[in-house]
Amino acid sequence: MFEDLIRGWDGEETLVHYDAPTDTWMFICIHSTLLGPAAGGCRMKTYESTDDALRDCMRLAGGMTLKNAVGGLPMGGGKSVIAVSEVPPPGSERRAEIVRRFGMMVGSLKGSYWSGPDMNTSSADMDEIYRVAPYTFGRSPALGGSGD
Repeated sequence: MFEDLIRGWDGEETLVHYDAPTDTWMFICIHSTLLGPAAGGCRMKTYESTDDALRDCMRLAGGMTLKNAVGGLPMGGGKSVIAVSEVPPPGSERRAEIVRRFGMMVGSLKGSYWSGPDMNTSSADMDEIYRVAPYTFGRSPALGGSGD
């Protein structure tokens, strides 16, 4: 149950969003902003349950806190998960719509979380997020990023 997972987690902030137009659950977990804005990739995946998706996001966000700190980066740790019933193919309009709508969620945080590519996401997806929110890593070189 979401409430138990969130209350028991040692992170700072959890965003849970059900996007009705795309029938998609979206999660952003900010584990730590002690060293700077939270940063971590966005995973698009099918899960057995929404609880599993949230649990994965929390686990990965904690790992990003450690990874960014060990790397000496001025960033905290965060992660995001787009939980889909089926991963839409790259280049499809459905995928672009899901990713743009997720981008609005990222934008609502006003820079406290920066997203990058992860499992089943790419620089093309980061470009879609960038169209609605500038807080992305791994964009295509055409949009000022480093690519995949």
